[in-house]
Amino acid sequence: MKEHRYQWDGVIVGYSLSALIYAFYSGMPVVGYPTSAPWNHEKLPATDLSAYGMGKGIIRYKIDLWNHLYMLLSMGGQIPFADNAASIRIDKSALVVSTDNRSRIVRGDFKTIWMFDDDKIEGMPPIVTACEDYCVVDWFDVRSGMRHGESKLMDPSEDFVRNIYFYPSERLHGHHPDKKDLCSESFLHESQLDEFEHSPTYARFRIIERMKGVGIRGARNGTDANGKPKHYALKIEFNKRQKRRIEMHTYDVHRSIVYNRVEPHVLLTECLQNAKLYGVPRPANPYIPKVLLTS
Repeated sequence: MKEHRYQWDGVIVGYSLSALIYAFYSGMPVVGYPTSAPWNHEKLPATDLSAYGMGKGIIRYKIDLWNHLYMLLSMGGQIPFADNAASIRIDKSALVVSTDNRSRIVRGDFKTIWMFDDDKIEGMPPIVTACEDYCVVDWFDVRSGMRHGESKLMDPSEDFVRNIYFYPSERLHGHHPDKKDLCSESFLHESQLDEFEHSPTYARFRIIERMKGVGIRGARNGTDANGKPKHYALKIEFNKRQKRRIEMHTYDVHRSIVYNRVEPHVLLTECLQNAKLYGVPRPANPYIPKVLLTS
């Protein structure tokens, strides 16, 4: 196995949701980084898996569909490196994958690469038009002000902290849908990423201001002399920042690379349209356990 060399007619590069949907119906192997996965707050229209031949159940978040497809493709042997790829490089007609700590370097010969995510892919053709715009998500733990009825705050006129998403906290044991943490979504140019006025600190100030504006208050703190409830101040703590280019760069033409920029909902819509002509879609890979597609 040390000298094993994969032979692929086609290989998908990128672990985006669109890439996994395409892999499910094409049967091609997928190579990429887990950082391509959707973020927890990204929603889908209610999706009935049985209509797409993906199993049973209703899915409403992109990450849930991503996890489901990742499991199916893994069980079918279509994700040969799982989350172990430390670097991915295109070397002429071969894809060279180095695993963590360079413990293993594997080559796969290909005829065609279906490129869904170019982030951190080495050996790409020359860039013609660079994408310098990023979607930036700042994650915050809410320490005071977890309980309220809001799920999303939007301000389309702003690029910085345009959207604020509230979601059930994953820090707490058990199921507590009424206790929410939050993340903010900004759209920034590359030159703005390291500016202090677009930092998580400034995002925190903006978020608290917006929360106060819709009447969200901190945790209860007893009552005043007139019997009215008192509240602590809102308190949120920065957890982490993640960023992602809003689209791939535009590259010089390469005869062996096909760039795919289609959104997941477009692929799913096409599947339903094809189902009217050809019946319920089915995975191209016969080795995906059928029990996973019927339960």
